[in-house]
Formats: sequence, structure tokens, C-alpha cells
Amino acid sequence: ASFVMDHGRFGPQGALGGADGAPNEVEVQRGGETHVPEHLSKEQDIPLGPGDRVRVRTPGGGGYGDPFERDPRAVAEDVALERYTVAEAKALYGVVLTDGSVDLAATEALRSGRRA
Repeated sequence: ASFVMDHGRFGPQGALGGADGAPNEVEVQRGGETHVPEHLSKEQDIPLGPGDRVRVRTPGGGGYGDPFERDPRAVAEDVALERYTVAEAKALYGVVLTDGSVDLAATEALRSGRRA
């Protein structure tokens, strides 16, 4: 297997208040055990043997803009599409959902409390 990637230690930086992205992750499954090699550089050899399985998780990018300024309806749509959970909508975007609908008063209270 051969692949080249960046962001093995630190994920891509966010812009204008956006959160940083996640770093790349590589796992080698060998003989029922999982080994996570330290990511040192683009030119790194990881010996593999017959039956080994490699799992690579690559990040998207960093976020753009303050997540607490995102339209709550867009966050609710993402939850409906199962991109985020209700708990993630609240923790990451400060959006409170009740039965799939935005609770505007609770959302504004949560967002203003975190900005203070």
C-alpha cells in the first residue's frame, strides 16, 4: 500500500473563528490487534504482511466562521440528514432542537451565554 498525506499530528486550521479539522489517522490491524503508528512525515514506511489491514481516516478541512453564527435551520437540516446528532448540534453550534425543530429561545439563550 502506498499513500501520501499531510496533517498527521495537527489537523487543518480553521479560518475566521472556525474549528480546526481532525488530523489524519492510520491503523494497521494485524493478528487481531490494532497498531497505530506514529505519523512522522510524508515519507514514512509502515511494514505490512499478508493478512494485515490498513485503515486510513483523512480529515476534511478546518471550519470556516464562528459556528455559533451558523443558521440554526441549517444545523437542524444537518441533524435530519444524520450528519450531526442533537447533542452535537447543541455542543458544536449552540442549537437546541426539540423533536427535530429549532427552539429559538433556548438556542439564543445558549449562544449568548457562551459568548459572554
